[in-house]
Amino acid sequence: MSMLSEFLRTLKPDEIAVVKQMHTSKREKEVLQQTIAHLPDKTFDDELVQNELQLTKSHFDKINSVLLDKCYNALTNGTNQAVLYLLWEKGQKTLLLHEAKVRERKLLKGNAKKLAEFYKLMFDICVRLPVLNGKIVMAEQYGNKHLRALGKPTTEKRSEIWLQYLFATIFYYSANGKMNEYGPWTLAELEKWKKKLAGKEYPVCQFFYHLSWASYYEFYTSNFENLMQSLQASLTALQHCEERVGENYRIYVETKMANAYCHGSMYGLAMQTYSACFKKYEKALLRNRYHPLMYSVVAILNNQLDEAEQMMNNHLKFYLENTPNDTFNFDIERIYAVLYMYKKEYEKAAHYLQRGQQWDKTKFTFLGDVLQRIVQNIYFILIKDYEMAHTLLRTNKRFLQSKPEDEMTREYGQMFEVIADVLRLKTGKAMSKAFADNYTAAQKGIMKLYSGLLANEVPL
Repeated sequence: MSMLSEFLRTLKPDEIAVVKQMHTSKREKEVLQQTIAHLPDKTFDDELVQNELQLTKSHFDKINSVLLDKCYNALTNGTNQAVLYLLWEKGQKTLLLHEAKVRERKLLKGNAKKLAEFYKLMFDICVRLPVLNGKIVMAEQYGNKHLRALGKPTTEKRSEIWLQYLFATIFYYSANGKMNEYGPWTLAELEKWKKKLAGKEYPVCQFFYHLSWASYYEFYTSNFENLMQSLQASLTALQHCEERVGENYRIYVETKMANAYCHGSMYGLAMQTYSACFKKYEKALLRNRYHPLMYSVVAILNNQLDEAEQMMNNHLKFYLENTPNDTFNFDIERIYAVLYMYKKEYEKAAHYLQRGQQWDKTKFTFLGDVLQRIVQNIYFILIKDYEMAHTLLRTNKRFLQSKPEDEMTREYGQMFEVIADVLRLKTGKAMSKAFADNYTAAQKGIMKLYSGLLANEVPL
């Protein structure tokens, strides 16, 4: 698949309409029209268009390249920030990094200040990428390039970069099953920064310092009170630097508040907060697929199943149909499965679970793999296939034992113990003495999204 067709697949009908209206030569228009016409065919090969129009490969590739640039300019104002963030919003990591290299080459011979600004832009984008392998490495590389391009950066500027980098690492290492290794490291780093920032006003540094604490409390502890205090401290610090860090981070903190309320089992308040955010920032939130997905999770936790389904159908289903190889779809498919399990529409749930099982699991985080296993295991309990549920449970427990020392293993191991007890109950065996404690724990926080599926299967 060419980069042009890969990009066009991510566009919604209104964006396709804009692209069709842009100025092109006769040959370019033919390639564009033919490519768009073939997009509904998921097995489409660009060579088909090349052959239909009787173009040499080199001519075809050149036209594709020109058209891709014209698409970017038609959909944005053509600046580095607008184009690269467009690719970030579309989840096109490969295209993003390709375009970054092209634009970097053009800047290397020019103004040093513009080059430094470009590297900061790429650093900001890298820290906001999904939890991909290599994300942290790329962020570190662009952070170093930015500081070198500045020549003699101030202590404040260096601190801003590495605190933002620290913030980005916290969830990254947690989701990749490295909590045991990086939890103590993160705490030590935060304590170091506490000393470094003592007596310093550095508003951007203070913002990312408190945001880093918030992430630490969210992903490495169960300290809801400290999580909320850190988020509030972040908002206070943001008042003095919002113009520099951008509105995106205000949106991040406010939506993170909704997420935090879920961790504190305050699901109604989480729904109110996220709904308020969508009223204020709808356009920005819909550009980032994470927010429609998380909003849907919060809606499910509040038993607003039709609301969740409507949000997903309107703003996420498009990606499953048009960009089937985008790894973010793995999370969308899992939440669709959960939604339809709550709605007792098990054939639909099975469809999305099956899609999830077809992914190469090496592309995903440890957390994503664990959650997929939980949902699949519960599904077979709900359809009363206890033999398969038992088989999966044994496999899943062995999988968790691959990281026996990690905190995530303890946390999610508790969920599998609940599944084990439900299976004992369903097959006429005595439940363990720890069941009540395990189930009560699993009903708290975000874990209720999964344990709630078993509410009708256990004696409450």
